Amino acid sequence: MQTLLQSYKAQALVFLFIWVVSMVMSAEFVLSVSMIGLLALALFELEIDGPKVRVFLRRTLKENFQKYWKYKAWLAVSIPFFIVLVSALWSGDHDYTLERLRIKLPFLILPFAFASMPPLRKKEILTILYFLLVMMSIISLYVLTNFLVNFDEIMETLGRGGHLPTPSNHIRFSLTLALTIIGGLALWVNKFHFRQPFERFVIGGMTLFLFVFIHVLSVRSGILALYLGLFVLGVYYIFIKKKYLLGLAGVITVLALPIIAYQTVPSFKLKVDYAVWDYKQFQQGAGGQYPDSERLISMQTGMDIAKENILFGVGAGDLKQEIKNYYETKFTGKYNFRMPHNQLISIFAGTGLIGLLIFIAGYFFPLFYKNNYRQPLFLALHAVIFMSFFMENTIENNFGISMFLFFLLIGLNYLSHHNAEDNETVKVPFLK
Repeated sequence: MQTLLQSYKAQALVFLFIWVVSMVMSAEFVLSVSMIGLLALALFELEIDGPKVRVFLRRTLKENFQKYWKYKAWLAVSIPFFIVLVSALWSGDHDYTLERLRIKLPFLILPFAFASMPPLRKKEILTILYFLLVMMSIISLYVLTNFLVNFDEIMETLGRGGHLPTPSNHIRFSLTLALTIIGGLALWVNKFHFRQPFERFVIGGMTLFLFVFIHVLSVRSGILALYLGLFVLGVYYIFIKKKYLLGLAGVITVLALPIIAYQTVPSFKLKVDYAVWDYKQFQQGAGGQYPDSERLISMQTGMDIAKENILFGVGAGDLKQEIKNYYETKFTGKYNFRMPHNQLISIFAGTGLIGLLIFIAGYFFPLFYKNNYRQPLFLALHAVIFMSFFMENTIENNFGISMFLFFLLIGLNYLSHHNAEDNETVKVPFLK
């Protein structure tokens, strides 16, 4: 049985590494394959005996289901799927409803896959973070080199509200950067190295490089999410770890660094100045065709629709058509159509106040279940993703969902077993 578990874990780790690469590179098909592979491992076993190959249901399937059902945080992860499913009762656009359910399907099936997976050890999770750190550093170095080679052209694009070219969607890329930087801090604090002790200084250098680079990239979603994550970690050190000087120094640094970046990083300064100018255009009603103004209009539209259907919303399946109708009626071509650039507003408009409250409860339940908030990486993850909800529809596309679920579910896999072993007390956190 132990050999089977070890084999299962090795196979699962392969799919996890494939997931990381495909997530960063926006390889949607490969990303889907990795998710399906993890689910298949949870359901089936493969037995090879010479030329004979047999596939049969996993012998521990019943025990795995009981383990999944017992640790309630796994169940809470599926709430985004179920609020869309329930809203189908008052959604008229069945095709779009089915599309939303397909997008949210990983919330339903992947918790069981990760609950069934053999326990991930701390070293294995840190190795995954190390791999992500190396990969993001290489890609970011390429993006930075391209920026420097085409400096004038890209700066002109930034001045018009554009962004640096990235191998995947620049917003998702920046959020992945934010999570990678926090993961790099975890590696540094834990003095992690794969083979040689000097790797710790390489890890520190790569983490510092990515911290500087995310300001050069100047995507506000990623930067704000990173700073909230770091701020929450500072508060954690003050109130949970009782390391008052270290935590306070961290909080002050987090507050001061954006000012320093504004004075020293040209692309960051340009993006901030443009955002201020764009907001003024929005206030004057002249923001048509400007990206920030259009994002604000999309949020305003979502709020107006939500207020008219405050308890249950218009139905997640009807939201897109309702937004289109609003644009056609009120703006008549003045603004380009956009879905609300805010995850919480989208849920509010689609499923009402009740759906929004259920979503927020489900989002934070795994964090507070069995005191999981005492695990600082898990705490920082929730801060980073929650901040992104205010600026993007983070979990309304495959890549946003995959990014969130990857970090959330490996954390729950570790914590679900760790809590059981330590009588529900986390004694060895990822970040000491």
